[in-house]
Amino acid sequence: MAHSNRRGVGIVLGALLAAACGNGDDLDPEATQGDQQPVTVTPPAMLPPAMPPVEVEPATPPAIDDSTPPPGVSGASGEGVPPVTTPVEEPAPSASGCSTPNGVNGRPTTLEDAVILMNTLPRPTTLACFIEALERPLQVFMTRSNQSLQPSPGPESPRIFIVNKPLVMSIVPVGTASVTLELGYRTQPSRSIKTEIVFPLTRDVTFDTFFDEVISGPTTRCAQCHTGETKVFDPALNIEVFESDIYEPFSPTYDVDVETVRAARAACDDAAEPYRCAILGSLFDHGDVVPAPDGIMFMP
Repeated sequence: MAHSNRRGVGIVLGALLAAACGNGDDLDPEATQGDQQPVTVTPPAMLPPAMPPVEVEPATPPAIDDSTPPPGVSGASGEGVPPVTTPVEEPAPSASGCSTPNGVNGRPTTLEDAVILMNTLPRPTTLACFIEALERPLQVFMTRSNQSLQPSPGPESPRIFIVNKPLVMSIVPVGTASVTLELGYRTQPSRSIKTEIVFPLTRDVTFDTFFDEVISGPTTRCAQCHTGETKVFDPALNIEVFESDIYEPFSPTYDVDVETVRAARAACDDAAEPYRCAILGSLFDHGDVVPAPDGIMFMP
């Protein structure tokens, strides 16, 4: 009877093992089972005795010597030691030092703002340094007209107006006027206070000498083109200023678009034209430059 039981167990185990150890033929509906070899199963009584479990002692962790504090900690417990923090990296300053100092308006809209910015930049201060320090985006209007104290020789070196309502500043990259910054502060839609500053600056600009570069007898050189010049006291500056008419730009055929001058900057040969390239670079190499929506004809 025991023999029959063992035989029955063997048959059942054999069937189970055959099902579990298929070679993939069970995925083929045409496969047959007739050629399979019988599986011999060793009865439990013939298996070798089980080995007793081996007891393994847990590893002993290495002793920790807390008598020596880690680097930077004054005591073993670290009490009273501030937590270690990762320093926050400050933005790298401009390599030229021509960036807007903290607390200074990088987008001057008044004559006072412009003077403060000039006086906080490294000396000697070049015109390119001043332009570089201006906050972006710059809003500009450009013309190739040669009818001014800052004449333009052509579209690749235009007269460039930087518009920070109600202040307008203008430069030109080449010629004798390329060292001057003209400023026009709009007091009315058709009138402004005008002057110019010659660069490089080796000392502070003051309002005591603010019009020295343009004075010509009882008037200024600006009056050669701008009519109706008058001398009036300005309470904001606490000085007498020269105010005159402004003119609309010449025919739109003289207008120069921003992309034309951006391309001129890209093609500029620094070795052959270092000053011109420096002026164009100060304009285009430090952020966005966009057309002023109203040009220089805006309401103050």
